[in-house]
Amino acid sequence: METTVLAYSQYFTLSILTCLFLSAPVLAQEVVANGAYADSGGNAAAGSPVAVIESISVATTRHRQGETLISEYVGIDELATATGSLSEALALQPSVSLNGQPGLFQTLNIRGLARQRVQSFLNGMRLTSERRAGVSASFLDPLLLGGVEIIQGPASTYYGSGALAGALQLLLREDAPPWLSTGFASDGNERNLAAGTGNANYSAGIALRQRGDGKTVKGDTKFDRFDQLSAYYQRQFNVGASSVDWQLIGSKAADIGKDNSQFPLESIVLYPEENHLLSQVKLSGTGDWAARLSLHYQDLLTRETRSAIQGLESRVSEVANRSMDIGFTLEDRWQAGQLSGQYGFDYFGRRGVNARQDDFILSRLLGSTQSLDDGEENESALFATANRDFNFASVHLGGRWTYFTQSDSKSEKISQSRGSYFLTVRKPLGDWNLSLSYGTSSRFASLTERLFIGTTGRGQVVGNQNLLPEDSSELVIGIDYQSERLAIELHRFAMDIDDFIERITLDENTLSYRNLLSGDLRGWQYRVALFPSNAWQLALSGQRVTGNSDSENTLIDIPAARHQVDLSYSAPSWSLNVSLRRRLDKKDFGATERALQAANIGALSFRIDLSDRWQMQAGIENLFDETYFSSADALSTLAIGREFTMGFHFR
Repeated sequence: METTVLAYSQYFTLSILTCLFLSAPVLAQEVVANGAYADSGGNAAAGSPVAVIESISVATTRHRQGETLISEYVGIDELATATGSLSEALALQPSVSLNGQPGLFQTLNIRGLARQRVQSFLNGMRLTSERRAGVSASFLDPLLLGGVEIIQGPASTYYGSGALAGALQLLLREDAPPWLSTGFASDGNERNLAAGTGNANYSAGIALRQRGDGKTVKGDTKFDRFDQLSAYYQRQFNVGASSVDWQLIGSKAADIGKDNSQFPLESIVLYPEENHLLSQVKLSGTGDWAARLSLHYQDLLTRETRSAIQGLESRVSEVANRSMDIGFTLEDRWQAGQLSGQYGFDYFGRRGVNARQDDFILSRLLGSTQSLDDGEENESALFATANRDFNFASVHLGGRWTYFTQSDSKSEKISQSRGSYFLTVRKPLGDWNLSLSYGTSSRFASLTERLFIGTTGRGQVVGNQNLLPEDSSELVIGIDYQSERLAIELHRFAMDIDDFIERITLDENTLSYRNLLSGDLRGWQYRVALFPSNAWQLALSGQRVTGNSDSENTLIDIPAARHQVDLSYSAPSWSLNVSLRRRLDKKDFGATERALQAANIGALSFRIDLSDRWQMQAGIENLFDETYFSSADALSTLAIGREFTMGFHFR
């Protein structure tokens, strides 16, 4: 049987040349400024490399947004012990749940919203996907990351269309001395190897991760194999009075299995190849202004083999997706007396978004169709924020206006615009802080939801060109407390969504999308951390979300409520962590979902320093060998059984 992988590999090569061309002026400027760079950069390395890191963070974390949005940070130590996908490493945070079907491409849910309603960024670069399940940032190995920021609330003013639930900000490792990590997990014989180096002026890393098919807790085969190679290079230097940050990131994966309940009797979905290439140049001035230009090429091949029925031969469908994303941001800060804020311009465009489907029987090509032909998106926005501190409280507000166009070669251009805003008031009360936030946000329908017609991992999909944008408003009330021995966070939120886009079933084998009249989500989340001594730490956390349409039907993607206890002990040369999670049952479920039974999920992790720079880690996942589903997706498979992990880290 012919394959379309080679036909699309030329675009991957072309993108490498394009990204290098984009970066060529930066490298040339580095050579010209090498003398000045040696003086300024060398002194920075010897003196305060933190200043370099902070200058990078400014462009990825908008001015004082931490006071207007709720965020959680997952650091490098938690990512270093990750097995499988990045999503699994992040799903233990109070506001985050796994969503969709298991495997490398499993995505995340924030406060009951998932798929295209959660934005993902890599060092400030916006990530996209034509998969209805949403963006999976797992194309980059967790070992190459320095941390992940989980941002919650109506973040579209800061992050653009689609950030209804919030955003994930992935940050590369920076300023790291030579390091090496290798690990093994018993399920699927997963193994990983990663290494990198860097200083205040540059950083680089490369990672290889492989796994075979795993087993469910009942011993059934899980089709979740994959091979993945990812790497990055980042350089910071000065050109005159300006600083430049250049990044090049690449990823190549093969033989990615889609683990769902239709395997292997009804259908087998395999992703034979996935490629990503990203490049970004950021220029910062002597003041507070910054400009950023990025490119992201990606391609994905999907192969679905449907089993023979009633004497008919099995049929194979291959869909080859590719696209190029372009991002540009220009932002600056302003000050007027006691008022301060930020303003800027955002542009995000998609070019050459294509999906071609080839159908085969017995390796014979039956025909080809263009499921999506030369799709194009343009999103241009102006935004501004303002902050004012009073004696009794601080006030933060902002707004964003977005103009959006979308088209392909077969349809007329669609033009839409939306405005969004937020207002946050924070009131300090000694060690306590009270906050009240209200904000609006919007999401424009994706190219897949609107224009795609063809085969996906879930079957046949027909887009709906008449979809309207989703509009939401959210109210969040929060209280937090911080002392030497105790930290408390409690948030209550309520969101109303108009024209909610939901997937529907047209017939047994065909899916499409529609706008519901409206929907609402209500929920709360909490975290309590106790520090009885410098060695001991006890953390309690949990969340509960409900969501219904105006017709009282349960919205899709609402996670089951859960509570979690984490107990940690840290000695000078070793540490132990025990995690116990109680996931409650879920009786109400949306379309294409199932009910969930309650489950008790445990994990154990132990670390010991073998020397000043070597560390060993061992752990157990699904400690109680619990039988449960990780999400309510109707096609999801049971979770893996008890899994043993081991890793060695050199830093």
